Amino acid sequence: MNIQSYPKRIVIELTCECNLSCLMCPRKYIDEKSGYMHKALWTKLINEIFEYSPDSVIIPFWRGESLLHPDFINFLELALDKPLRIHMSTNGTLINDGSSQLLARCEFITFSIHTISGYNNAKEFLSSRRGKAPIIQASFVEGEEAVEEIRLSMINSPDLQGFDSVRIYAEHSKNGVFGSFAKQANINRVFCPKLQNTLVIAYDGRISRCNHIWETEREVSVNKMSIAEAWDSNSLQRIRKDYPDAKCRPCGQWTGHTCGESWQKVDGKIKHNRYNLGN
Repeated sequence: MNIQSYPKRIVIELTCECNLSCLMCPRKYIDEKSGYMHKALWTKLINEIFEYSPDSVIIPFWRGESLLHPDFINFLELALDKPLRIHMSTNGTLINDGSSQLLARCEFITFSIHTISGYNNAKEFLSSRRGKAPIIQASFVEGEEAVEEIRLSMINSPDLQGFDSVRIYAEHSKNGVFGSFAKQANINRVFCPKLQNTLVIAYDGRISRCNHIWETEREVSVNKMSIAEAWDSNSLQRIRKDYPDAKCRPCGQWTGHTCGESWQKVDGKIKHNRYNLGN
């Protein structure tokens, strides 16, 4: 195991609420209260990251739609003004002039396309981009028929309709088993990179072992400790030591790339990648 001394990717959930109800989304299996991250906690986390690891990537997203947070603009502005590296994910339906200007300052944005309105807003944002930043990805989930026509037209476009990449993800879970999407028989499992480099923080300050298992470790909270202390907590040390335990074993997202496919522009050409178990 090569555990980073400080997480290089820090997922910070602003809210676990969402304005959509996608059929394949495992939100219905979450047995937790919903809410919004407090400004004091967000400020504490941003200040610590800036002091100890300003090159770490911050991902203000997890189980919900971040733009629902009433202080989303102020939160994002605080991080960008440091400046810190922000990789954003949104379904695109709630973008307005204020949020669009801030999103344009992020390093990377993925538009998770589930609706026509989200797609149209993504295209409008793309058309307003100046230069090559931010990198803009369109993402889909396998089997989502509502946007299949959009997905097919995008990947068959010679320039991906202007997007830098298109990503199709395997379903997040099966029958309430988080992270599970396929049988894993006869596959030589490797140690999950998420446990080596990524910390996930829920809106209420509790942490999770990874973004693919939508459950928190209730005894560890960054309200009471620093990111560094949570990263080195007994809870995460035990999870790493026992890997794969009963929660990690059913998960099929341990290869280093979330399973699925991608189309990416490389030196003027479209490169097609497949991310499957064993690859």
